[in-house]
Amino acid sequence: MNSLFSPLPVQDLTRTSAMTTARPQSRIGLEDAAVHVMTDYAENKPATLASDMMVSEARLWMRLADTPIKLVENQAGDCIGILTIQDVNGEKPMVVANRQGVALRDVRVRDIMRALGDLPAIHYRDLRAATIGDLVRTFEDVHEEYLMVLDDRQSTGQDYLRGLIAARELANRLDLSLDLEHRATRFYEIVNVVQNGL
Repeated sequence: MNSLFSPLPVQDLTRTSAMTTARPQSRIGLEDAAVHVMTDYAENKPATLASDMMVSEARLWMRLADTPIKLVENQAGDCIGILTIQDVNGEKPMVVANRQGVALRDVRVRDIMRALGDLPAIHYRDLRAATIGDLVRTFEDVHEEYLMVLDDRQSTGQDYLRGLIAARELANRLDLSLDLEHRATRFYEIVNVVQNGL
């Protein structure tokens, strides 16, 4: 091995019976930097599903992965939309099957996903300069549950999908209780709950 590298000191834990596990700081305030609530795909590989996958299979994968949202990719590997656990567990597959006149088992992810073009997007450079309060106002304006975050690819100058921000996670990180009797299903409802709790 190269002599430029040195081993790190190893700790002896034989006398340690238990240790608390570090958890990310969950509480945030309206003046904090908004960039910290983004799921950054530059740091964490996004969970994806193929657009031609059967909805029943997608439901199973989402349950096994314990994830509420997945990106949907076409055969070329490009992101074309998102799929949420509510999409696969709700009435949407049955509605689509009835509308298309096909069996429920024939409904595919592309049939029930939210297309990328239907989702609001912000730029990473704007997010870096924003506060949590700015983000709450943005969600209030767009009336959606998710914001896609775009960034510039330095080599080509073209935008690419850098990450995603979920309204529900934002509300949870603000440590505000959601009205469980009236379950918010759209982002503007979540923001209204957030604002009423402030």
